[in-house]
Amino acid sequence: MTRLLACVAAALVVAGCGFAAAPQESDAAVLVGIGDQDASMFSSPFYTQAHFKRARYFPSWDVALKGQKHEQEAQWLDQWLAGAQATKTEPLISFFASLGSACPGKPCKLPTVRQYTNAFKAFRQRWPDVKVISPWNEANHRSQPTFKNPKRAAQYYNVVRKYCKGCKIVAADVIDEKNMERWLKVFKRTAKKPRIWGLHNYRDTNKRKGQVLGGTKRLLKAVKGDVWLTETGGIVKFVLPNGHTLFPKSESRANRATKRMFALAKQYRSRIKRLYIYHFIQSSSDNRFDAGLITNTGRARPAYNTVLRQLATPTFAP
Repeated sequence: MTRLLACVAAALVVAGCGFAAAPQESDAAVLVGIGDQDASMFSSPFYTQAHFKRARYFPSWDVALKGQKHEQEAQWLDQWLAGAQATKTEPLISFFASLGSACPGKPCKLPTVRQYTNAFKAFRQRWPDVKVISPWNEANHRSQPTFKNPKRAAQYYNVVRKYCKGCKIVAADVIDEKNMERWLKVFKRTAKKPRIWGLHNYRDTNKRKGQVLGGTKRLLKAVKGDVWLTETGGIVKFVLPNGHTLFPKSESRANRATKRMFALAKQYRSRIKRLYIYHFIQSSSDNRFDAGLITNTGRARPAYNTVLRQLATPTFAP
């Protein structure tokens, strides 16, 4: 969803410093993480209370390249990773279109395989301790340059697989749009031995009149291997770019959606191994997309308490 370009005060990560060892995974529980672009999340008492140990961030694919524009974004990532390191949180980095992209309009740059390779090598050099990677975020969505080129997205996955030995790699990170199976069919022809698949199952979790459900089941049928719900949760408010309100503000509806998210993960827990709730802190009072567990005034919403209750059960673990 829309990137929150928050620049908060935090110490910059020293290149080469390591993250704490990844927390042990349990076969008996779905692991629950959180996604947010704001590094202040890590200093929130609500974050500490939930004991989150996994978090997701999506920078531009070229964030590590040299240049003033890239260095500013790299510093934002530095700050976020500093918070992750301080709280012993394992980061999942999911690459995104470059800053300023306007896909499907222009500009909408689809990197060549060579350009992506150079950018990823630079990323590995600057942040060698990041070991959980998604090569492209919502790759089948029209807002991404990979929307009409699943083969190129698969080539990006192959690059990450080659140059990130020992890493956990989410092969394709897709959203439950109508094109999902068709897009994945092409992707799989080029991708080398994919083992983990990512899904944003907003259609299933956030029901609305006339909307076709079943994206989670469709993805599980379309691929083999483990599935991570890399972006999911309850939407409080969503206004489309054209001004149309898809979901009017409702914390109670978002809480019901959060409960549905956990029910789906529990139903398919033999395949679904992780879920990352999006997102933690509401960025402002007037943002178009709001799914925050915590308001920008520092109040915990009902969905946050639902998360705490589910984390106390044997089915889920932070």
